[in-house]
Amino acid sequence: MSAVGDLVAIRKVAIPRLAAVGGSSTVTFAVTTLGATSLLAARGGYFPTSWGWATVLLAWGAALGAVLGRRLCLGRRELAFLGALTALAAWMGLSYVWSDSGWRAVLETQRIAVYVALAAAALVLLRRATVPALLGGLLTAVTLVAAYGLATRLFPARLGTDDPVAVYRLAEPLGYWNALGVLAALGTLLALGLALRARTLRTRALSAACAPILATTLYFTFGRGSWIALAVGLAAAVAVDPRRLQLCAGLAAVVLPTAAAVALASRADALTRQGAELADASRSGHRLALALLLLALGSGAAAAAFGYAERRLRPNRTARQAFATFLVGLLVLALAAGWLRFGSPPGAIAGAYDAFTAPPPQVDSDLNGRLFSLSGNGRHELWRVALDATRGAPVIGSGAGSYELTWLEARPNGLKVRDAHSLYLETLAELGAVGLAFLLVALALPLAAAARARRRPLVPLALGAYVVFLVHAAADWDWELTGVTSVALLCGAALLVSARTGAAPSRGRRVRIALVALCLALVPLALSGLLSAGALAAGRAAAGRADWAGAEAEALRATRVAPWSPEPWRAAGQARLARGDLSGARESFERALALAPSEWTLWFDLARVLEGPDQEAALARAAALNPKSPEIARLRAETSGIELDATNPTEELP
Repeated sequence: MSAVGDLVAIRKVAIPRLAAVGGSSTVTFAVTTLGATSLLAARGGYFPTSWGWATVLLAWGAALGAVLGRRLCLGRRELAFLGALTALAAWMGLSYVWSDSGWRAVLETQRIAVYVALAAAALVLLRRATVPALLGGLLTAVTLVAAYGLATRLFPARLGTDDPVAVYRLAEPLGYWNALGVLAALGTLLALGLALRARTLRTRALSAACAPILATTLYFTFGRGSWIALAVGLAAAVAVDPRRLQLCAGLAAVVLPTAAAVALASRADALTRQGAELADASRSGHRLALALLLLALGSGAAAAAFGYAERRLRPNRTARQAFATFLVGLLVLALAAGWLRFGSPPGAIAGAYDAFTAPPPQVDSDLNGRLFSLSGNGRHELWRVALDATRGAPVIGSGAGSYELTWLEARPNGLKVRDAHSLYLETLAELGAVGLAFLLVALALPLAAAARARRRPLVPLALGAYVVFLVHAAADWDWELTGVTSVALLCGAALLVSARTGAAPSRGRRVRIALVALCLALVPLALSGLLSAGALAAGRAAAGRADWAGAEAEALRATRVAPWSPEPWRAAGQARLARGDLSGARESFERALALAPSEWTLWFDLARVLEGPDQEAALARAAALNPKSPEIARLRAETSGIELDATNPTEELP
């Protein structure tokens, strides 16, 4: 009886204390900052290893919260959000059945498991009182990541990187310039929101100080889509905010140092021009760093001064009407200037379409000019292929992760991409109308919650940050970077939690059991990805040391933890080929092809260990899947003794 009494005492005393600690603003801020920073710093969360750890930790946190929480106040909108994400993940996994390359569907399901676990953890653990701490943690994480990326430009002698693909656009530590750009744009709105609506003047000042850093980072990515998304997000915040006059007045007071920072960055010739001397770039970077420090201090002071004045000054109705009239006048002038510059709306739309579908301009060494081009860099071709792919299976799609194969087979040029550069069109192509419906429902629910909770101080600009992601994801592959998408989904979760009412029901045992079951189902999925990715990474490391026996052993280990994937068998075949074991390599490649017969790389690898008609048959299969492959043309030329034209490596061979 004493043991039972002890257990009851522990439940009555320890669990409320744990719940109180877990629900505190300090813990929420610390966990959010550490978690988001870690995931973003891991190349934006792009690789499977980061997915696995994130899913396991988030699922554990959600399950613990569901078991230990005294009240589980999830509204219908929140349950629908989590349900839609879970349904999308299940539909992705189910597409393994009809996909020509089912292993890609498994990978995509492992990726979205991060988002499902994140949504579950956020909705279970967040309270309305901790939403400001969550947003503050997100802002801190985004600023730290952006500041590191900016430091590689301002201090090139110490932190500079040489990435020929990025073409002098900021990309570190995410590895992709547009991803860093949208992250900085999202963070800018969070900074402005907390600068104008946080409770304490200290928080307002610290948040405002982040804005010049984030905007300058955004500028040096030279991404146009991020600026457009930022403008749309800001417009959404102003539109939904019932205190929009206060918001506009605050923006006018706080945004000046940020605008000055961007102006100074644009005039730093050595920091915006390719091929600048390291010494010149270092001097310009040091000067700009000092200016940014001063502007950050000025931005913080302006936010604190505005907050101080706001608490003591109450403008009368006449002053508010005058300010509103002034803002409307500015809007009318802007629309008139746009009409004069671009013509009527139909003409402006037609001109924008022509500019978007035009080839990218030849930008000289000065990257400032890139910001004023509307060229989509071939995105319209990517989108056309995605739309064409929907005709084959408009309801269920071709299978998660299959767009790369679709593009290789139908591409009009030699461009290599993995994604359609549009979350919505790629989802339609891969998962059909069903998958797109699940996605749109999940992403739309935070918008509905924001409309309901718009009178809460931080909701409008949190909505703006969320809208930045939704807009940018329409023209890029942000979804594949789990760090970036997680920041956006946490903004969405903050909107959902902010819309809770005091009368929200406490969910009972059935919901708790369902949440725990969901989390338990995510863990083995994540662990299988972790183990296989770890084995493949160890195999690549062994191959880098020319330890082909070790590389083969690691690849075979990966086949046991990921029997659905052809990648381990391909890695084993490459290791055997390097050791000169042609028959073993052929066996490995054939086993990989049995799992994924639509992968042109596997047919190409198989062709390398064959001769004569068998080799030509394998190359023909590879060429049918990737007609414009220079690798196939090169191998055919080598076996035929033909010298290829270096300017046209995919030319037709006799």
